[in-house]
Amino acid sequence: MTAISIRKTSIDTFKGDCLVVPMVQNSSTNNLHPEIKKLSKIAFDKEGFKAELKESILMMTSGLSFRWVMFVGVGDKKSLTSDRIRKSLGTASRTLLKRNFKSLALQHNLESTELSLAIAALEGLMLGNYDFVLYKTKQKKGKSFESIEYFSNHSLPGFEKALKGISVGIEACHRVRDLGSMPPCDLYPESYARLVKNEATKAGVKCEIWNPEYLKKHAFHSVLGVGQGSIKTPRVVKLEYKPKKWTKHVVLVGKGVCFDSGGLSLKDASSMETMKDDMIGSAIVFTTLVAASRLKSDVWITGLMGLVENMPDGNSYKPGDVLRSRSGKTIEVLNTDAEGRLVLADLLDYASDLKPDHIIDMATLTGAALVAVGDGVNAIMGNDQKLVNALIDSGSTCGEMIWQLPLVDDYRELIASPLADVKNITGTRWGGTITAGLFLQEFVRHSSWAHIDLAGCWSSRERDYRPYGPTGEGPRFLLDWLFNL
Repeated sequence: MTAISIRKTSIDTFKGDCLVVPMVQNSSTNNLHPEIKKLSKIAFDKEGFKAELKESILMMTSGLSFRWVMFVGVGDKKSLTSDRIRKSLGTASRTLLKRNFKSLALQHNLESTELSLAIAALEGLMLGNYDFVLYKTKQKKGKSFESIEYFSNHSLPGFEKALKGISVGIEACHRVRDLGSMPPCDLYPESYARLVKNEATKAGVKCEIWNPEYLKKHAFHSVLGVGQGSIKTPRVVKLEYKPKKWTKHVVLVGKGVCFDSGGLSLKDASSMETMKDDMIGSAIVFTTLVAASRLKSDVWITGLMGLVENMPDGNSYKPGDVLRSRSGKTIEVLNTDAEGRLVLADLLDYASDLKPDHIIDMATLTGAALVAVGDGVNAIMGNDQKLVNALIDSGSTCGEMIWQLPLVDDYRELIASPLADVKNITGTRWGGTITAGLFLQEFVRHSSWAHIDLAGCWSSRERDYRPYGPTGEGPRFLLDWLFNL
């Protein structure tokens, strides 16, 4: 864990590896240490540094107790936002991490005393501080910053109080990245459930694991149908964090397809390469509950994780099958690669039985969401506009963008089945994310529900603080929402 501290002394007291200085275009450098001011002038006048967004330059100091300084451009003052600062410092963080620096200092140089900007700068460095090397035989330990010291001459009321929440949220983000990176040979329903129970119990979160016999007895037929083609049998994990004096009850539901081959409706080989990430919705549920417990949220939170493998086998469910879900509604299966909604159907029905204040489900549900919003945005739909707006706002606060799509009533006829109550695909290419949302709505007996299609959970390239692979988005915006509920 990286040690974070706030300093009100001169940077002369810093004895680490590198000082990081955010630079606003055309801003004064009078508040900088004379040696740092001198280096900044060289950077601008001789090295071509312009302080453009995400631009950085690393320079060697002379006569100071630290060897390096990095100037990081955050763009012009008029365009200065938390998100731009977070991404600029995150880009710098990835560069410094690769140089194997251990101790950093961050100087407040943003020409603003707005707390959110200071938090964003620190978050950028911390979010970029990630290196997954579990399966690298030549690296016993990933690169990591051991300490970050924040130097500021300005008064930033509330900053120290916010540090624990920042750290816990980013640890949850990194844990999602870990789980999303693990190969399905190691992370499968049974092993994943055991891992969750071990970590959740240590954090004071109650955990139940429901095995196939329990699921059959309690009519989770849709979950069982998806998982019946794998020798790795399904599990549903129920998590519960309930403070003594709770204010609201929220149920978080997560899709946990540990590997998705497409089943008998087999994906092509390239499409399977990243299908270990199809469990990220469940990882978000798990890490959010652990983080909420550590931060002593006053919201009662129930988490439901549907863990399955979707595999082709002589016992697999088939196109043409009809599944009877826990709700009693029947589902005609026309494509076994539309499996996530089948898992969620049973969990949403169970969540509705609990009669909470809000239900939120999260899933890597549709490729159509990627087509619609790309891999840097998550899509949201729901039946409670106030809830949807609040989640979008929390996403914006945390730099995790969420975009609303409509639940179009007229599209409901596209999931009507001539054989059963509903069918799991429409037979048309258009509006796939929306029709998947409409399918889920069929199993929600609750007036406040939102569905988040996690298009932004996997980055196809390294960018700003996000490495290639799982981005870790989810826990931070959910925690922000929970603590403002």
